[in-house]
Amino acid sequence: MNPKMMNQPPRINASGADTDGVYSNVFFIAASRAEFILDFARIVPGVNNPKLMSRIIVSPHRMKALVNTMESQINSYESKFGKLDSGSQTSFGFQNPAIEEAESGSK
Repeated sequence: MNPKMMNQPPRINASGADTDGVYSNVFFIAASRAEFILDFARIVPGVNNPKLMSRIIVSPHRMKALVNTMESQINSYESKFGKLDSGSQTSFGFQNPAIEEAESGSK
């Protein structure tokens, strides 16, 4: 096999509907010895449970490659647009300031 061909990413077949993407505002990760499961979900106001939008199952080796690629992309993003403050995202979903204030006042 030609070594140059191995370094090229594969071309992905995608229909127009596939390229629209799916919005997710929360994710969950589970792992076993054989695989990682990434669940991407969406939480909307007034609904108690997140709706699963997509489930991705990958091998541990592919997960490690994904993490490395994501770190590289985040570094590139931050060099262009500024540092992301990871401490500012302490919760997920929609927040209601009135409820949060009432909860913190009652503790």
